[in-house]
Amino acid sequence: MSDLYYIAPADRAATASGKAILTGAEAQHLTRVMRKKAGDEVALFDGEGREFRAVIAEVARGRVELEILEVRDDDREPDLAVTAIVALPKGDRQKWAVEKLVELGVRRFVPLECERSDVKIDDGVRERLERQTLEASKQCGRLRLMSITPSVRFHELPAMLELLDARTTDAARALSPGAQTLGRRFERFGLFDEFKQGDEVLRVVTHPLSDGDFGQVGFQTLIRSLDGRVPRGVLILVGPAGGFSHAEVEEAVAGGWTPLELGRQVYRVETAALVASALFLHLS
Repeated sequence: MSDLYYIAPADRAATASGKAILTGAEAQHLTRVMRKKAGDEVALFDGEGREFRAVIAEVARGRVELEILEVRDDDREPDLAVTAIVALPKGDRQKWAVEKLVELGVRRFVPLECERSDVKIDDGVRERLERQTLEASKQCGRLRLMSITPSVRFHELPAMLELLDARTTDAARALSPGAQTLGRRFERFGLFDEFKQGDEVLRVVTHPLSDGDFGQVGFQTLIRSLDGRVPRGVLILVGPAGGFSHAEVEEAVAGGWTPLELGRQVYRVETAALVASALFLHLS
């Protein structure tokens, strides 16, 4: 793991005055594990794209105060904003998937609940995914945390697309009650804040060709259909271990999601999410 320490949201106000504060687990790791002391220089990040070179000024119980020497803005984030909407796999495969999506540069991870989902998603699961995201970011040196949002149910996907379209095509449109409810649930997570009017955002649902023909297209075919246009973002829909039901795929395609074939073999959930994300991020 790289020697990089995270400034929690509650402690970030001090950075405006040239100071930084670490508390909790980060302060404990800095002092008790890494044995840092007053006068040592360390690297900090705020999870929003800024890195700080700082020197430890004071060490107290459960708290470290630092003087900021230099601030650098992050320029390593991909230009393409990828949102991975994924039915969680079981066990350690969740952590592995999150770790690799962080390393790739995926912007947002949305847990998906659908017909064949076999993982119960609650606040505890989301908090664990957030901790794993932080660990992965520190390990790979990524300065902007991948957002872990509340879960979305399959039948709420049209409402999610309403929120996206309101940002990219028609801000004056009246939102349905379902979209308004979803918007309130996601309000503090900045859902689609990276997009503006006129941005093109692809929407793909991954589904193996071997599991029925829904008009799946390969990646190269999809990219050629853009005629040289470079999308601003992509939403990638990945089903559970048992796959999406036929009815779900039909509903997604009817709702404007492009069925994407990743190969004739059947991938695990986490593999499909990584392969699809890596293919699109290569466009950046």
